[in-house]
Amino acid sequence: MKSFRLRTSYLALAVLVIAGMALAANTGSVRGRVTDKKTGEPLVGASVIVDGTELGNATDLNGQYQIINVPPGRYSVTASYTGYNDQRTTDVLVIQDNPVTVDFKLPVTVIDIGKTIDVYASKKTMVQRTNVVVERVITDEDFKRLPVTGLSDLVGMQAGVTQSNRGGWTHIRGGRFNDVAYLVDGVSAQDALVGTLWSSPKPTTDALQSVVVITGGFDAEYGSAMSGIIKAVTKEGGARTTGRLGYSTDDVFPANTGYNYGYNRLTFSLGGPTPIWKRLRYFFSTEYMKTDDASGIRYKIDSPRGEYAVEGKLTLQMPKEFSLTREGLKFTVDGYHSNYQWQSWGNAYKYYLAGLFANRVRSYKANFTINHLLSPTTLYEAKLGMFQTSLIRTVRNFDAEAADTAGFWGTLRKAGIWDRYIFRAEDWVFNYPKYAAYEDSIYAGKEHDTIKSMRDAVLRLYRSYWLDANGKPVYAHGDKNFASGYAMIDNPWGVAGLFVTEGDERTWHYRATSQVLGKLDLTHTVSKIHEIKTGIDVTSYSLSIYENSLPWDMNPFWDAYNYKPLVVAGYVQDRADFEDLVVRAGIRLDYLDSKANVRAFPESLGAQPNIADSLLPVPAKYRLAPRLGLSYPITERIKFRFSYGHFYKNPSFSDLYTYADRTAAQIRSRGNIIVGNADMGAEKTIAYEMGFDAQLTDIFAFDVTAFYKDVFDLSGVRTVPALPTPYTMYYNVEYARIQGFEATMTKALNQYWSSRIGYTFQIAKGTASTADAQYQRQTPRQLDYFLDQDVRNSFHGDLAFSFPSDFAFVPMRDFEISGVFTYNTGTPYTPTDQKGNQIGLSNSARLPSTYQLDGRLGKDFTFAGMSLSLTCDITNVLNTEVITGVFAATGKPDYTGRVITPNEFSAAGFLFGDPAYHPARDYNHDGFVTRDEQYISYLKAYDDANISPTRYGPPRKFKLGLSLSF
Repeated sequence: MKSFRLRTSYLALAVLVIAGMALAANTGSVRGRVTDKKTGEPLVGASVIVDGTELGNATDLNGQYQIINVPPGRYSVTASYTGYNDQRTTDVLVIQDNPVTVDFKLPVTVIDIGKTIDVYASKKTMVQRTNVVVERVITDEDFKRLPVTGLSDLVGMQAGVTQSNRGGWTHIRGGRFNDVAYLVDGVSAQDALVGTLWSSPKPTTDALQSVVVITGGFDAEYGSAMSGIIKAVTKEGGARTTGRLGYSTDDVFPANTGYNYGYNRLTFSLGGPTPIWKRLRYFFSTEYMKTDDASGIRYKIDSPRGEYAVEGKLTLQMPKEFSLTREGLKFTVDGYHSNYQWQSWGNAYKYYLAGLFANRVRSYKANFTINHLLSPTTLYEAKLGMFQTSLIRTVRNFDAEAADTAGFWGTLRKAGIWDRYIFRAEDWVFNYPKYAAYEDSIYAGKEHDTIKSMRDAVLRLYRSYWLDANGKPVYAHGDKNFASGYAMIDNPWGVAGLFVTEGDERTWHYRATSQVLGKLDLTHTVSKIHEIKTGIDVTSYSLSIYENSLPWDMNPFWDAYNYKPLVVAGYVQDRADFEDLVVRAGIRLDYLDSKANVRAFPESLGAQPNIADSLLPVPAKYRLAPRLGLSYPITERIKFRFSYGHFYKNPSFSDLYTYADRTAAQIRSRGNIIVGNADMGAEKTIAYEMGFDAQLTDIFAFDVTAFYKDVFDLSGVRTVPALPTPYTMYYNVEYARIQGFEATMTKALNQYWSSRIGYTFQIAKGTASTADAQYQRQTPRQLDYFLDQDVRNSFHGDLAFSFPSDFAFVPMRDFEISGVFTYNTGTPYTPTDQKGNQIGLSNSARLPSTYQLDGRLGKDFTFAGMSLSLTCDITNVLNTEVITGVFAATGKPDYTGRVITPNEFSAAGFLFGDPAYHPARDYNHDGFVTRDEQYISYLKAYDDANISPTRYGPPRKFKLGLSLSF
């Protein structure tokens, strides 16, 4: 049966590949008509070229032309015809996987004026008639214009997008945070184990050419997503050498002003033709950031973060006289590496951060791409690539860091540039052979458990060592590298039980996503009406998790696995443009072989091992997803559109594999774990949307989109009624229903100002906000409730003023000022009483609404062919109080509702020398802590422990920046 299913899947994929020809999603196209300006007659055989490239085409009998395979960016497009004046349309913005329409009306040459007539495209292309869905376009100019520094900042400003978990989770139209696909240069670049974006690499700011956020209705070429797509394309080297060096900081402010967060960010990029061959072009970019506090909360805390990233791209455009080139042949090699590290902060650990976990994310990416234009209407792109990202999270080894002063990294540490984090037991796990040999030697032939793998090393963290540079143990044999955390009296208030001041937080976690992919895409245009697409990609994963949440215990919660699933996908799609109707129809096939086993008898934990631990292989799974989109242009600037589709996504791989290989005995010993289920099917969304786009004038446009989504088979947890011990397992059991509308109004730059306003209304209801939301619920929730990500009303607006170099008022020349305003209604939470018992319906209460204004001031100076830019970014200009969390019993961020009385404390008090005595509680210094002194000190400590700054957003902040570009 398995063999039959495999043959069926491969046959279906083959049919998809043979059925048509495909689109390379990293390029766009330019199309339009060339006509006589006076008569409107089509000009047959007119030449249209994209300036600065070798791309171009001639018009047909209807005066129509199409130029495919245009890299994203801003271009000038020139049309010429014998007997007519040339016309150039400038500022044409080409976006990946999108056609842009540029029409020309050429005047007859009466007198040779000797120059080309320029027309500005920015007044014409605000509504694309061929788009059947809403695509929010972010360009590199937005980073210069708006007070943002990262990709996630701009993504969060788009209509239909909200962010939660202090900006770490991105939700599109009310979906779960892991329902979003994140692509860089057409390749998935996110943590496949859990689907988060915060633990995924992001291109450097200077390297971003454009970003498109699709909030629904995406084409059949996109899979592994149910809510939306974020696709970024990085820059290539241009025809001339360009570069930029930028620096921003708040380190110039005195430390006691509250504005100095130790923030320093350095960026550098360089690109252009290589000296040896102008056709061989390069682009290189690097970024470095370090701050004492990256938390973005109410006031400065000790939460340092460091980041660096480096990426490069080489492109070789072969000459057309090359025998294999035909219309165009380009080779691209790109690479990327980044390292993010940050110290976590928790209110309970504020006086002992050494005991709280830190984090490090490392990522690598490399691709080789062939882009071949076989004819003016046929293109293929082939890609081979690899991607790897990993996260380690545990307490740091500060002793090892203190000794890390030699070599390259030691030099950077001593210079204060990069304090490389070294994690407790990191070397123990990843270099286990070294410690296995040492343990064998100290046991001197006595019977012991030899460490033979990383799995063994993770299980035995309780006896981990740290060896010094000479291979000698710093911790003697038998001593524990980890210790349980305790809330002791070593804090400013001298009160026990509120602040952890001894031991370690219990996390030791490492996960890694590695993937090797092959991808083939083709495009073929038929009669300038049908753009037939098909493509296939194959991705082989290697997914690893090694974790131990009781590292000091001989019987811990632990997991260790490495699975290698195979994912194959293919699609066929047609974009048909019938002038008064545009149809985009397609179908996608996804195939998954999880290469895992499941328990044959999940309810039998007490049976004989050959029964209780009997496993069955999981059959390969596949599904078909149809997509349909319609665009009905009423005029060149007004259109209606409709989209319908089935969108599938595999559950996060961690839901398939976590604890999946546990024996019955291991599950019985730790029955409160959640066991993965590799036999789960895909999660499914059926989505509808209808929209209206209109360009009111040359500079004003707006769009409105209404959407409705039914989400089925979401990953969730249920109790398995096993004997003798029940346990929890993942299943496709949850449901969500999301509806609403989003609208934007855009004003292009004209008369010195530009603006975009976005509004989203949505109702997101379902049975579980996340996969483990119903963990340990005795009776699973069956009725819908408002999901955690249900932001009912969301508003984002930006306004920018830009003054040119010839502005009448000289001091305002090359000056820019911009602001971004955001407003969100509060997210829901479940009210409880003082004992934590639920007293209302799930998520029936809401946090307060929040709003915030950020601003940027900028001034440019031009000299000697270079440009110097000075900026000042202001976060939370109005210094508004942004409440991000409340106590469920009171609905307030600064009051728990607990009433504390003096009678709760011992009348006997504490004498000097008692273990509970602390001089901070002895206010009159008489060597005795009275009941009143206990009461007063506890009130202060209790407020300090519970009124956390993490329940508030950032205060007003300033960053100064300068950049030099050429």
